[in-house]
Amino acid sequence: MKYDVFVSHATKDKLGYVDKLVESIKKEGLEVFYYQESVIWGDSISKTIATALQNSTLAVVVISKHFFNRRWTEYELRTLLARQEQEGEKLIMPILYGITKKQLTDKYPELSDISFKYSKSCKREEMARILKQEVDKKKR
Repeated sequence: MKYDVFVSHATKDKLGYVDKLVESIKKEGLEVFYYQESVIWGDSISKTIATALQNSTLAVVVISKHFFNRRWTEYELRTLLARQEQEGEKLIMPILYGITKKQLTDKYPELSDISFKYSKSCKREEMARILKQEVDKKKR
């Protein structure tokens, strides 16, 4: 697969959390699809994202109040959920950023059975290490 990790997030969460998370993931030696770095001037945004969604080993989905009801985040999550259902194996690695489990499950009941991490209770470096382990398992 082209990317080890696809990072789905709301643009408003980029500076406060996601940039540093991506930095930690890269330090683990993983190839990351991160919109700000992966979509190049002149690229078709929709084609680039669609290809990356299908060609990533895992997807980190940073879910916050800014994530809800946004065109691209909704598209990415729906695509990932469909792929996870079709493949029948772990793909989505949700991180709750400034929201509660109830807010998550009220908005996305289909995620209620997926284990998640809270951004404030798990360090970015630890999440990156876990991602590395999970990617390595899937590549065996």
